[in-house]
Formats: sequence, structure tokens, C-alpha cells
Amino acid sequence: MKDLFKDVLGIEGVRGVLYLTEDGTVAFSQAAGGHQADAARIPETGWTALAAALSGITETEMVFDSGRLYIRKSSNGYLVVILEDHAPVSMVRLNCEVLMSSLDKQKSSKGIGQLFRRKLF
Repeated sequence: MKDLFKDVLGIEGVRGVLYLTEDGTVAFSQAAGGHQADAARIPETGWTALAAALSGITETEMVFDSGRLYIRKSSNGYLVVILEDHAPVSMVRLNCEVLMSSLDKQKSSKGIGQLFRRKLF
């Protein structure tokens, strides 16, 4: 799953990426290269209240004093990109659009369908 997020994490001004389930538990989190000190704080933050408040929202951007959050709803959770003030949101949005199809494919490849895609011989 790390490889899916490398393009988003490579954008200047992106501090980290996390993927939340619909109930707010952190399924995956990764900090960008220069922000490894913040990596421990990402999963410790209480994301359940945010996930509950996001019900019905497909895409949003939240602006705070010290940064921004870009949030995108996927088929089974939320993709949250933690941004600095100067990060290009249009570039993040474009990369997340490409990433959403990959996340949906990865989710749908689990189960019995994965057995048929695998080479058995």
C-alpha cells in the first residue's frame, strides 16, 4: 500500500497521508520525507469524530492556522492528505483522483476474485 501513496507524498507541501475506515480507525498512515517526527502523532489523533462528521461528504478541504486537510471519500473509507499552507491543492486533487481508482481496485481484488486472478500453474 505504501507504493500507492508515493506520488501524493512526493508533492511539495504534503506532510502526510492517512486512510481512515468509515468508523474512523486508521487503516494506513505515512508521513512525508521531511516530516517523520510527525509520523507518531498521526495515528494517535482521534479521527473517529472527524469520520462521523464527514458522513455524506465526498470531497472537502479544511483550512486551519497551521495547515490544511484535503479529504476524499472512497468506497469504504476516507483518504486524508495533510498539507502545509503552500501545497498545490489542484495537484493533490489530481493525484488523489488517480489514487482512488487504484484503492478501489485493491479493495475489489480481495476475496475469491483474487483466486481467479492468480496464476495457479
